[in-house]
Amino acid sequence: MGLIRIPSVRIRQPTPLMVTVFVCLALLSFRQQKPLSVEGGRRYSVRVRRVFDGDTFETVTGQRVRLLGIDAPEVAHGPKPAEPYSQESTEWLQQLIDGSIVTIEEGVVATDRYGRTLAWVYLTDGRLISELALATGNARLLSRFGLPLELEKRFRQAQASARQQCLGMWGPSHASL
Repeated sequence: MGLIRIPSVRIRQPTPLMVTVFVCLALLSFRQQKPLSVEGGRRYSVRVRRVFDGDTFETVTGQRVRLLGIDAPEVAHGPKPAEPYSQESTEWLQQLIDGSIVTIEEGVVATDRYGRTLAWVYLTDGRLISELALATGNARLLSRFGLPLELEKRFRQAQASARQQCLGMWGPSHASL
């Protein structure tokens, strides 16, 4: 019996360029095609009927929605007077979404004690309304209930930028808010 010879196989060591290409391809394969899902709750699109204040609105189905991650100044309720900048904040949200279709992604806790749906709400172009409200100075960061890790830094930066630029409620006439 004769010996079988197996030709030696030479394996080439990967170059830094090959490693970089591999890593990029791996990252691209994990990339999502749809907008970022913050909470993973029920997600649907609906038309806005009216805006109540800078962080609450009603849909054409009669559903009241409270934006997560922010707190806008309160409008007058019964004997309670309106908070400073509440009118401007409400008007900003009205101009942004009144009559428009938005995408609602319900939070981990779907409703609050007032029966409002707690949600992350997106414009049709994918922008997150809560982040826009912070970036324009139309709301404050509401983090005491926790924020998703992927949003916390962005939200804090948006609010800090609005404060630094004296936008909205952070402007000179509202600086004491």
